[in-house]
Amino acid sequence: MKVVVVEDEIRIREGLCKLINKIFPELEIVGSAENGQEGLACIEKFNPALVITDIRMPVMDGLDMLTRVQEKGLFPKVIVLTAYSEFSYAQQAVRLGVKDYLIKPIVVQEFVQVIKRIQQLCEQEEKRTPDVMGNLENVVSGIIHGTSVINDQMKDFLACKYNIPKDTKMLELLIYMGELFEEKHKRKCEEIRILLEQEKKVPFCMVDLEYDKSILVLIYGYGNRQEFERWYQNRILLQKRDENEKKISYGMTEIAGIDEIRDGYQKLLPYMDWTIVLGDDVLISYPKTTKVQTEVCVYPVDLENQLKVAICTGEKDKIIKVVDKFEKYFENGKVFSPKEIKESYVRFLWAFINIAKEVRIIDYVKIDQRKILDQIMTAKTKYELNNCCVGLLNMIIEEKETEVINLAVKKAQSMIHEFYADGITLGEIADRLNMTQEYLGSQFHKEVGESFSVYIRNYRLSKAKELLIGTQLKQYEVAERVGYTDAKYFARVFKENTGLSPAEYRKSHR
Repeated sequence: MKVVVVEDEIRIREGLCKLINKIFPELEIVGSAENGQEGLACIEKFNPALVITDIRMPVMDGLDMLTRVQEKGLFPKVIVLTAYSEFSYAQQAVRLGVKDYLIKPIVVQEFVQVIKRIQQLCEQEEKRTPDVMGNLENVVSGIIHGTSVINDQMKDFLACKYNIPKDTKMLELLIYMGELFEEKHKRKCEEIRILLEQEKKVPFCMVDLEYDKSILVLIYGYGNRQEFERWYQNRILLQKRDENEKKISYGMTEIAGIDEIRDGYQKLLPYMDWTIVLGDDVLISYPKTTKVQTEVCVYPVDLENQLKVAICTGEKDKIIKVVDKFEKYFENGKVFSPKEIKESYVRFLWAFINIAKEVRIIDYVKIDQRKILDQIMTAKTKYELNNCCVGLLNMIIEEKETEVINLAVKKAQSMIHEFYADGITLGEIADRLNMTQEYLGSQFHKEVGESFSVYIRNYRLSKAKELLIGTQLKQYEVAERVGYTDAKYFARVFKENTGLSPAEYRKSHR
């Protein structure tokens, strides 16, 4: 497989090339470029199967380059390199052949996974590509994936064998199934087949789009588009539907002939997330959906503040209630754009992660922020969007004691948690437990992994962080609440350990 890398930062460009050569020797890097203009020339010259490109570049940016590439009849697979701030912009590139995203700075493991997914996709397409023209499903699949060229021979074949002249109007029904695709797409195909073949009696073909977790149904000979859409809406979407059906998004567009099959699909796909706004019982009709009037989505800052307070109290039930209020905030009868809703989710969940990390109620090491961002921005249904919240809620660390800590150390920890604000010392705890200070100190360090003084300091600072974020207490009041009689000393200790003064820390989390 031929590869072209387009990236204006030489360090990243050369690093990617070296990485590909080392891990994927079967891939051939035929060219690299530092801007879109040079990249376009490389792609025209070598016609690569894969293009890895940045978005923001001098002379010509990545999206302009990809648009020009398609105008020249070239359809390589594309991996976009982007920053968090550019992610929503990068998503506009779906229609330009983008198959995956890599968030800068690039993580080697993620890069390897993305390349492997692209290789698997190419293998699947090769299996579907017939040596001869084949059946209608093979032809449509080849057009959608860019592996078949629409020429006069193909047009004559479709006209003669399937009675589809080149200018025949067709409907593209796109069924996005998300996580249900692998398990239930065959059942869904059979359901649609029976509906169209036996009830509506219209000719059609179906193509599985594994990579996009979707089924594309190409329908022709249907008569009036509006009547067909109304029939489908009433027959499928307005019937009693189970919970699995509510995880599916349906969309439809009309094209003027086989030349528009790929373009129609790529125009419809980005709008499938309007199910989030319009509901799972609405057929997303393109281009009608592009004309939906929306209101400005005002981010619910008050709910974010409630979330911070709930996290600081450590009560999971309260956190769940605030998250539930946030999810319902977008169901208040107003129509917001899916893009703005998703951006609100990113901001809200990033606040969740940052505060939960600070007060140590979440295992930050296990959080894959790139994956969460990708899940939010590619979500097509409310279920997928809300599932991002569920994933984080499930990662909240419940209060539990570690089995390896012996009884004396457990009691010492319990006393710290109860009397930390009173300035309790190791000696006082040792006396209460009838042990020597030295022995308790050594056992504490052995079992907990840090000394008594470090543990109680960190515990006090974690409580101070909760008070700074979740209350309006003055700095000296916070110091007193966590066991520091000298507010200046408290401020010095706080800054030495966090890099910020108490005031700066509070401001950074407002």
